[in-house]
Amino acid sequence: MRQIRLVFVTLAIFTLALSSPVFAGSSVVADATGDARAGSPAYLDLVQVKVTDQVGRDTLYFSAELAAAIPATPPDDFLAYNWFADVNGDSTLDYVVVVRWCTERTVPRCAAPGPLPRWEAFVNHLGVGNTYFSSFKVDGATAKAFVDPALLGGVSAFEWFALNRSRPAGSGAAPVDFAPNTGFASFGR
Repeated sequence: MRQIRLVFVTLAIFTLALSSPVFAGSSVVADATGDARAGSPAYLDLVQVKVTDQVGRDTLYFSAELAAAIPATPPDDFLAYNWFADVNGDSTLDYVVVVRWCTERTVPRCAAPGPLPRWEAFVNHLGVGNTYFSSFKVDGATAKAFVDPALLGGVSAFEWFALNRSRPAGSGAAPVDFAPNTGFASFGR
């Protein structure tokens, strides 16, 4: 009798463990279509941005969905899809995940090896430097980056926002679109 109870208790615990949901942190921000800077192409108009913890992969997935498909070879000299992160909770930006289009005209700002024009991706640890990575994709109306959490200091939570640019940050040109439009979104693993 005691062995039967032990089997049932073990079976109940095992069933409970298998039926428990797997936690995957995700933070999603919807943005109004058509609110990008006037005259900007629809492939720079943010519709939805998100950061997701890919469980079992130890990867952070950053995505930006746009109002139109991003051309495989954009006519622009420069495009950048950016996700800024405040990992210390002090409203100071610490990192930027960037997926950008580089051409011969923007070559001083595009440093990853390879022929131009091309897409490239990196994490900018602000004030420290860039770490380039190859796990990104520009697919239809979505820009995606798959980032090792260690590149963002290995933190389990941070505040973030996304923005798009048609000119490099140092050019003095304003970003094209933000999401959220003001403030930060919260992410936790």
